[in-house]
Amino acid sequence: MLVLTPRLQAVADFVQKGSVIADIGTDHAYIPAYLLQSGMIEKSFACDIRNGPLDNARQTIAQYRLSGVRFLLSDGLKALEGEAFDTIIIAGMGGEMISEILENSPWCHNKTYRFVLQPMTKADVLRRYLYERGFEIEEETFAAERDKLYSILSVGYCGHSRSITQAQALLGNAVAHPLFEQKRQRELLRLQRIEASLQQKKDAEAYRQEIQEIMQEIKEYSC
Repeated sequence: MLVLTPRLQAVADFVQKGSVIADIGTDHAYIPAYLLQSGMIEKSFACDIRNGPLDNARQTIAQYRLSGVRFLLSDGLKALEGEAFDTIIIAGMGGEMISEILENSPWCHNKTYRFVLQPMTKADVLRRYLYERGFEIEEETFAAERDKLYSILSVGYCGHSRSITQAQALLGNAVAHPLFEQKRQRELLRLQRIEASLQQKKDAEAYRQEIQEIMQEIKEYSC
């Protein structure tokens, strides 16, 4: 049985049984392979913008003697329009890139699809984008690997745009998760370092004040 890393396992755990998934930036197709092995899914699209990763994906599926996977050379979601699936997985990319992929395929902005998104960086940018463009983050979790802490988002589309605070963008809504306080402290430490670097800069007082206000918001944040 294929064993996933904590980050990929958290992504796989958000997939509902019987889904037909499209794994974007599939690389070695570990998530489709795991879900097929575990009986959670029977069909999957494994998509990547380059042939090399798709070759890796084919090798993984062949190694575990699995079937039910279509391999698509695709720039983001572009090759998937019109295909039959219900769950879009985008993991292992930056939040800005994930936002760009979703923005470039407006056909997926509807209630037909569920999304499992795992940004490596800029999770705050992704959360802001999602809420502004009518998506709803239904559930979040965290995964720890080495010294990194990753957010995993289960997302639907509701069609209603709304704004969120900077604390909401940075911390998300997994306030009951055992790793949430660690996430809060990491964000505070990061902002404290930024604030300290601004102390000797006379023209940065407004920005320093803004950082202090965000830090206070983070300290008080409870979703």
